[in-house]
Amino acid sequence: MDDKNRHLSEKEILEITKKSLHKTFGYFGLDNSYMSKNKGGLGGFVEEHIFGYKANSDENPDFIDAGIELKVTPVKKNQDGTISSKERLVLNMINYKAEAATTFLTSSFYKKNKRLLIWFYLYSIGAHPSEFEITDYDLFEFENSLQCKVIERDWNLIHKKIVEGKAHEISESDTEFLAACTKGANSKVLTEQYNSPIKAKPRAYSFKQSFMTYIYRNLIHKVAPYSPLLSEDEWMKCPLEEIYKEKISAYYGMTQKQLCIKFGVNSKAKHLNFILCQKMLGISGKRKATAEMEAAGIIFRTITVDKNGRPTEAMPFKSFEFDELINSSWDVSTVREDFVDLKLMIFVFKEIDGVITFETIHFWNAPNSIVDGPIKTMYEHCAKMVRQGNAFYFDKNGKIKDKFPKEDRNSNGVCHVRPHARISSDTFDLPVPDKITGIISYTKQSFWFNKDFVEKVLKGNA
Repeated sequence: MDDKNRHLSEKEILEITKKSLHKTFGYFGLDNSYMSKNKGGLGGFVEEHIFGYKANSDENPDFIDAGIELKVTPVKKNQDGTISSKERLVLNMINYKAEAATTFLTSSFYKKNKRLLIWFYLYSIGAHPSEFEITDYDLFEFENSLQCKVIERDWNLIHKKIVEGKAHEISESDTEFLAACTKGANSKVLTEQYNSPIKAKPRAYSFKQSFMTYIYRNLIHKVAPYSPLLSEDEWMKCPLEEIYKEKISAYYGMTQKQLCIKFGVNSKAKHLNFILCQKMLGISGKRKATAEMEAAGIIFRTITVDKNGRPTEAMPFKSFEFDELINSSWDVSTVREDFVDLKLMIFVFKEIDGVITFETIHFWNAPNSIVDGPIKTMYEHCAKMVRQGNAFYFDKNGKIKDKFPKEDRNSNGVCHVRPHARISSDTFDLPVPDKITGIISYTKQSFWFNKDFVEKVLKGNA
């Protein structure tokens, strides 16, 4: 191992990269002994065993002369056959005090990551890392891309909070592509920040999972983004929220019947409002996002409110697996990943005397105080019950019911847990058989926002 290899030329770096494609990590000697003794994971393995230099965390790019930073990240195959990023791409740590004195072009983020060599490997559940195949690479030079305008805008939003002494208020959902993700052994680790006596969570710059999927699909594989609502140039000039509010405002005040006529929709489906929102966004079928929404991690929901503005229903999110619930701590769980990046675009319909009218769209980002507060508490409470085999019971009619907190009992004022499946046979396995009922699987469950909490969101009080 020789750090002179940090001075390889771009040509030499890319030659090694190309020769590594379609080989597994095991081909290069990865085994259990390495994974158990090294914290650098697969990224560190590539640095030390393929490029031949010692893994580092200094302020310079990994390849100093070429100005290239190396990153290794997983992708996964979805049930529909598509490939998406498995996780965010963590970049460099943020020193709040030092970063406060910089501009975008002098920031640690820009210096370290302006030329990123990203290696992608295919992750497979249950497979040993030695079996993972290196599938693709991209030399992403964001300063020469259309995406740079959004990345710089995101950096400025993060930087503004740092300068104002509000690093403790940073949320990953504040931004579109570039985020400041939490780092540290656990959520109790805190560090000093600039211009405030309040300590903040350590954070690192990162590209969001949704943006990594965009890089993989659109920039590497040239998969044409489906159903864009706006041109890419238009998208890069203004925040998506502003653009969407302007475009969707053309439909404000239209009744459900008027929207059906406008879009040629002839349906009495329970999810008619969802179909109408798809039409407003220019998408159809099972698709729930435009190309730009996918890249920015924005998801949309519909909600109907009564004449007093009170939601008539709770708001569901993705179902979770019981196995992950008990085997993944909150800090590394996919449930936290989903909520910490959550950017909601809510289409609000109002029903008065049987007439349903489209009112407005409302954007909401999940604050850390909600994610790492009530949602975390709910997650850990449910995990404890499943882990102890004490999550279910027989009701008075002999039917099996769960003890997960519902909106009408034991909820925490923000969320509850209940089924989110089309049919009762749509289940997930239980890693621990239930002690009382003996069941080994149960209907898929999801986190739901309570109606009262959704009302607060819509009124700007959450």
